[in-house]
Amino acid sequence: MDAPTQTQLADEVGNRLDTIVDELTGLSSINSGSHNPDGVTRTAERLGEWITELQPDDVHLESIGPSPVISDDGTIEELPVGSALVASKNLDAPTQVLLFGHVDTVFPADHDFQTVARNGDMLSGPGVTDCIGGMLIGIEALRLAERHGTLDAGLGWTFVAVPDEEIGSAGSKPVLARYGQGCVAGLGFEPSLPDGSLSHARKGSVTVHAVVSGRPAHVGREHAAGRSAIRGLAEFITKVEALTNDSITVNCGRITGGGPLNVVPDHAIGSFNIRVLDPEAEATVRQHFTDTAAAFSETPIELIWTGNRPAKIPGPGQHRLLDIGADLLGNPVPVTDTGGCCDGNDLAASGLPNLDTLGILGSGIHSSNEIADLTSIPPRAAFAAGLLAGLAGEEALV
Repeated sequence: MDAPTQTQLADEVGNRLDTIVDELTGLSSINSGSHNPDGVTRTAERLGEWITELQPDDVHLESIGPSPVISDDGTIEELPVGSALVASKNLDAPTQVLLFGHVDTVFPADHDFQTVARNGDMLSGPGVTDCIGGMLIGIEALRLAERHGTLDAGLGWTFVAVPDEEIGSAGSKPVLARYGQGCVAGLGFEPSLPDGSLSHARKGSVTVHAVVSGRPAHVGREHAAGRSAIRGLAEFITKVEALTNDSITVNCGRITGGGPLNVVPDHAIGSFNIRVLDPEAEATVRQHFTDTAAAFSETPIELIWTGNRPAKIPGPGQHRLLDIGADLLGNPVPVTDTGGCCDGNDLAASGLPNLDTLGILGSGIHSSNEIADLTSIPPRAAFAAGLLAGLAGEEALV
């Protein structure tokens, strides 16, 4: 019997679409902001109930280490996160694939954006696109693989939904790396790019905090005796953001500090997210920040580095995945380089080739205008299922 076509696979998912949308509505109605561990864990639990229908050999929640957050006084706090969902099947098969994504969102429990609403083929709500909807696409791809004998062809899988991707996956990185060991490839279900293409190269991400110390003084009587930490921070921001070019983006996204308006401020913090094209650009950033901070003798600056995702540079394994996809589509898979980053960066750095944007087509992610295009679910699930079938029997991607 011939293998099903992409159209036939998509039609199978289309017949289940209302059920999938109902499940997505329920999942996204649970607040799963990264720093709401109870809500994140409840979301993972419900997703686990959904994947249990596939009769995995194992399904469990796994504790994840805390996430570092800088406090207003410049110290690092370790905040708890929710649990990861881990499921697996057929782990003795010769070919193993890691399916990955996340159940946390950027919307905290007190955010105004909490309601899921459908309008025709569009669904709005927190996480419907990034990336809870993608997780359901991954499960539907596994459902198709089960139905059409892909596991019998020598494929096993591990499915991991992490709770902290939106805040850098500090606790999840070692977990993903561990489950990725022995896998031939990874399939990630972050949302597709807005034009429907997959991400190709991804910039890396670096997070650093500049903690500036000044000297307090009475503004009216002894202003000249003071040293303003806020002024020092402002000058530092100007100097380091000037580094921005085609391969480096420096952004100070948050500042804190100061106190009474009639006191020269003796404390300020600037928190930066930096995007880098490659390891050389990252090294340039780190050296520039270090050298610039060292020059601030009157308002000393301590740099605290709290997060890093290396740049994702496509290699032969990723190209092989795209070749398998091209065979499915009959055309080259559309890809786009992007400044965004995700767990696919870290997995690629650990040696696991992966495609990480197999999720829903949508728009407005990380905003109250987040919308998922429900018509994209069947073809995206069919494509991921085709990749699984194409990988069956592969011992290595070279």
